[in-house]
Amino acid sequence: MRYLYLFLLTILSSCATMMNTRHNQIAVNTTEPSKVMYNGRLTMTQNNKTWIFVERSKEPLQITVSTDSLEKEIILKPRNSFAFWSNIVFNYGIGMLVDKNNPKRYTYPKNVYVNSSDTFPRIFRTPVKNIYNKGDFFVNLSIPHVNAFLLKPEAESYKANAGFWGVAVGMDYYYSPKHFINASAFGIMDIFIPFPAPVTYAGEHEFMSSMYVAASHNHQIKNFTIGYGLSYSRNSWDLRNYGRLDPPEPSRDPVKKAHNAWGFVLPVSYKFYEQLGVGLTYRPTFFRPALTQKFAYEHTISLDVSFRFKLSKTRKNS
Repeated sequence: MRYLYLFLLTILSSCATMMNTRHNQIAVNTTEPSKVMYNGRLTMTQNNKTWIFVERSKEPLQITVSTDSLEKEIILKPRNSFAFWSNIVFNYGIGMLVDKNNPKRYTYPKNVYVNSSDTFPRIFRTPVKNIYNKGDFFVNLSIPHVNAFLLKPEAESYKANAGFWGVAVGMDYYYSPKHFINASAFGIMDIFIPFPAPVTYAGEHEFMSSMYVAASHNHQIKNFTIGYGLSYSRNSWDLRNYGRLDPPEPSRDPVKKAHNAWGFVLPVSYKFYEQLGVGLTYRPTFFRPALTQKFAYEHTISLDVSFRFKLSKTRKNS
């Protein structure tokens, strides 16, 4: 896991290319039944709403909305997507060079609202409100960037440390518009620098990491989600001695200890966009079945950035 950050740098070297789909989904909301024409395609609203799927492009998109009594033309201007700008944070802008000529760097407004009584249509950059349907299914890719550890290895005192980097993948299934089940797998560690770079250690150094799976029940409250569930983990503590730079004598021989533990998971997150959010995951564990001291409190706390991609088809009868 020590070199996982190199892998993360690779997959994040071009955020828009990697994270954005080729097509952009736009919700067109109307005040009465309408026909929506775009790129030579025609679709009808159901319950005064329809979704259109258009290819990302640097060119403006023209949409025509018509009823029996009116017709309105809407021009949607492209803009750089959040994934394109996130290259600044994740790879210091290097990914912008990769994304520069890729149409996936662009996005259109997610929601367009057309009122028959308005002279001009209203355009919303972010969803008017988060509405999901039973059966909606998402895949998540998360980066637990900041991680805090409190571990109790076998025959050792409590060990505490904090550091950076990790990776997680998961799935969300909505069984109602405001509730979903999540299942995820995580790998987190405590590298002491927040950005990918060669690391040199000297002297005695402790490393902590954890790999775990978790299942949680989650409540959607506008842009917030709050969840609770169970986790099963493999926690590791590793004491190493490095002879570089003439270090002092180590206090003890190198040792590595790992154990499995059962506990809970309590995730909280906030979604900025449909595909992007930040979260805080508190994971306390209590039961270590293979150790002599079977019951002991441990925890990890992770601050993460998450990307979410919808797999199920959007229902038009919402």
